[in-house]
Amino acid sequence: MGPCNHAPHLWTGATAFAAGMHVATASSAGFILAYSLGANPLLHDPIAETFVAVDGMTDISERTGLGITIDEAFVDRYTLRD
Repeated sequence: MGPCNHAPHLWTGATAFAAGMHVATASSAGFILAYSLGANPLLHDPIAETFVAVDGMTDISERTGLGITIDEAFVDRYTLRD
């Protein structure tokens, strides 16, 4: 059996998208990602960075961790408090 190619569908949110990019980059089978260009506030609003697709390509951060910065104002706005 040969290698298996996967196209992760990363439409859930910013942290999952960043993690999925790292997994696909580290995998010898990762060569394509399914990325929605539609309106998805969870993909863009919770972080300071922007995932921009140009000619079907996007850059992956070289920073430590997932390479994203959580927007604390977004977290505060949607945190449920007693």
